[in-house]
Amino acid sequence: MSDRPRPRAGPSRARRLLHLAGGPLVLLLLLLLPLAGLPFEARGAMGLLAWMAWWWIARPVHLAVTGLLPLAVTALLGLAPMQQVASSYSQDTILLLLGANILTSVWMRWGLDRRVGLASLLGVGSDTTRQILVWFLVSAVLSAILPNTIVAATMIPIVVAMLRSVGIEDLGDSRVGSALVIAVAWGTSAGGAATPLGGAPNLLAVGLIEESVTGEEFLFLSWITRLAPLTAVVVLLMFLFLRFVMRPDVAELPGSEEYVRGELAALGRMGVEERWGLGLFLAAAALAFGRPLYAGFLPDLTPAFAFVAMAVAAFAVRTREGPLITWPFAQKHMHWGLFYLFAGGIALGRILSESGAAASFAGALVPYAGGGGLAAIFVFTLLTMILTQVTSNTAAVAIVVPVTISTFGSLGLDPLPFVYIVAVAANCGFVLPSSAGGPAVAAGYGVHLPTMASRGLIASLMVLVMLVTLGYALARWWPGWGGA
Repeated sequence: MSDRPRPRAGPSRARRLLHLAGGPLVLLLLLLLPLAGLPFEARGAMGLLAWMAWWWIARPVHLAVTGLLPLAVTALLGLAPMQQVASSYSQDTILLLLGANILTSVWMRWGLDRRVGLASLLGVGSDTTRQILVWFLVSAVLSAILPNTIVAATMIPIVVAMLRSVGIEDLGDSRVGSALVIAVAWGTSAGGAATPLGGAPNLLAVGLIEESVTGEEFLFLSWITRLAPLTAVVVLLMFLFLRFVMRPDVAELPGSEEYVRGELAALGRMGVEERWGLGLFLAAAALAFGRPLYAGFLPDLTPAFAFVAMAVAAFAVRTREGPLITWPFAQKHMHWGLFYLFAGGIALGRILSESGAAASFAGALVPYAGGGGLAAIFVFTLLTMILTQVTSNTAAVAIVVPVTISTFGSLGLDPLPFVYIVAVAANCGFVLPSSAGGPAVAAGYGVHLPTMASRGLIASLMVLVMLVTLGYALARWWPGWGGA
């Protein structure tokens, strides 16, 4: 088996053409049909939402291409002020993604990502149940500060190589092999919402909160304190699920501990370059989370510019081996498409708001939202959980969060508690590889997909019930939970 993930089979030409045409046809249909007296701009924004959701789910084109649709459609139809839509593609949070991506590329260049993953697994032993749980927890912790895809792409190859060293070549035919890889994939999903640095969906939610709710900077510490209880319970629930449901077919993997120690020893002592990479990332993270300590005298050094500053410093650092990172290397390893997907979500939210479509959606959903009680939380969490299984978690946030803000805002309720719940739910893609992140990487390495789908569906239902129940309790009995 190759170390490279297997490419996913693409759709047939006929299906691809159907999906390519379906999105714009929905837009055209909504423009032509008078819907309860809605203005042209609102109908167009609804059509754009349907078009983007269709393409994000079916993927007839790259996700990033769909993220560019707001520019083209607004320029043609005038659904919202073009300047506002265009400025969505230069948000501070996109610069934060850029800076963080450069810093994690430094880790990749010098092997720090692999060292961190291997070091986290020392002392696990050969017991397979313990290994499953530790791989899950390590992935969950790392995904709190690193993008899910990066964590999965770092950890899963280590799992696969370890399994090969003990004679397991095909994940699809190995229950324990699939369980270990699924544990990593689910760990990246379960822990991803803990901090804004956990990935693009969190940063997108922060951007939408600043744009449509607070009108000012939303501190990283506010995110952590509000979402920590929800994320911790998701991790605990998935930990117990793996412990009692994902039972491996063998009790031990002899030699696995020796493999981890051998691979870590082969890396040698941590080099100067790795120390620089770790130090710059920790400095950027400290500035981001310690923002309240210096905001008064450095008001412009927001988390985005802290990460950009450390990224620029990485290019300036020279060691005996040369530059810490070069632009050609960084450029090759940047997730460029993610930036446009992220910006497209911000732009879509602005178009929905400016056109009046978000207010119309809110009016339609008010009967289901009621007074913001248990039923309302269930409806929006269920919608998010469904979307995040079939499309990227960033796309799920881009679709649901603007509507959530408009709906509960129209009821005179603080929308932030509902946004928090939706943001956590958007990270919980456990069922299909189409949810991107960890499950997509796991699928690429040949994990047993029926196992991931069937067990993931059960896990998703359990998480849904927990999020609705705990979210309702926090919103009702924690005064100020929604405050930024």
